[in-house]
Amino acid sequence: ALIASERTHAVAFTGSVAAGKAVAVACAERMKPCVIEAGGSDPLIVSQHAPLEIAAAGSVTAAFHLTGQVCTSAERFFVVDAVHDRFVELFAERTRALRIGNGMDKTEIGPLVSESARTKVMRLVDDAIRSGAKAVTGGRIPPAHNTGWFYEPTILTGVTPDMAIVREECFGPVAAICRVRDFDEAIRLANDSPFGLGASVFTTDLAEAHEAAERLEAGMVWVNNPLIDNDALPFGGWKASGLGRELG
Repeated sequence: ALIASERTHAVAFTGSVAAGKAVAVACAERMKPCVIEAGGSDPLIVSQHAPLEIAAAGSVTAAFHLTGQVCTSAERFFVVDAVHDRFVELFAERTRALRIGNGMDKTEIGPLVSESARTKVMRLVDDAIRSGAKAVTGGRIPPAHNTGWFYEPTILTGVTPDMAIVREECFGPVAAICRVRDFDEAIRLANDSPFGLGASVFTTDLAEAHEAAERLEAGMVWVNNPLIDNDALPFGGWKASGLGRELG
């Protein structure tokens, strides 16, 4: 009804891919301009030249800010073999320090928005573990918080590109880590997705930073500082992540 109304002249939508398509079609039928932001499954690359302490701290924000319920949350991690084990160790150490609670206390991890949202996260994590992934930390409902839709911040290793958790948008507190041979394989696998909203890379190699910004199929690429928004810069994605740009 809002789109059909002659009193509306443009539409900006944020939501699922299916709903985004429906809104875009309704706008097209009326020749109304629209901006569609349909979510994503953002990749985060950790290069062999990454500053690992910074990468671990940034990855906590990228994966777990607002319990991972951010369109541009990092969900798919591609970590170069040479630094994989040390990065996972540092990332897990920081993740285990996060406090879970209802927001009235000092806490970093709140509940998911609904039962169905948590059920989806649990399905994807459980499927990955059955397929050979390992939960380094998390992977369960916190015993002390079984009222409300809480889920522990979770790091999975041994993830492979064919797993559902890599193919779908998780939208929860889960970092799915794929070990890769080199930077080139990381870029290739990061692009192997129907989504293309944002992407992050950690490296101290300026050539790698430029290459990531050029080759990653994403509307935004963060270097050593994920999820930083700036209203002076355009916001939007490629592929199933949407059409057009906000801000800028």
